[in-house]
Order: sequence, then structure tokens, then C-alpha cells
Amino acid sequence: SAGGPAGAAGPPAGPPDPSAVPPAADPAAALRRLYVDTSTFSPTHLGLNAEILGPERMLFGTDSPPLSVPLEDFIRMIEKLPVDKASQQLILGGNAEAVFDLRSRP
Repeated sequence: SAGGPAGAAGPPAGPPDPSAVPPAADPAAALRRLYVDTSTFSPTHLGLNAEILGPERMLFGTDSPPLSVPLEDFIRMIEKLPVDKASQQLILGGNAEAVFDLRSRP
């Protein structure tokens, strides 16, 4: 059939039925579960992520070698963010330790 697999009628014609879609979850709740990495290499983007999501939602990541900037420069970008030293440490490793349960165990 022209509409897809045999027996498939395709989507119904006409406007969507809003009652058929469940209400969306609270967007703010979804943002509290969102993490971003630092592989953007842009001080502006890093700053916006820190401002909007908070440093506790940022994970250090280079995305892959080769880096487009030396690692030391990349770490300096994070150190120049308008956050305190404790927040910088979260970004540089503390958050990953918590999210992936990497802390050493007794």
C-alpha cells in the first residue's frame, strides 16, 4: 500500500486531538535531571550552562581526543567560570564521581 507497511493506515487526517496526549511532565523537574558535559570549548556556553543549570549539573568532558585546545587551556576556562572553587571541583570530577558512583569504597 502507498501509506506504509501492509495494513498501516498512517496518521489520521485533521488537527491533532489534545486529549490523546498525556500532560507533559514539569519542565523544571526535567531540568533537574539534565546533565551537560563541558566539551563545548566555548567560555560563553560554559558560563550559560553554569548560570542556567548550575555547576552541579555539569560534567567534565572533552568529547574525544584530539582536543581542539590544549587540556590546560580547557581547564583554565572552567576555572574562570563565575563559580566558587568548590563548584569548579564538582565540574572537574566531583559530579562524575557522584553520578557514576566512582568514589572509592571501604
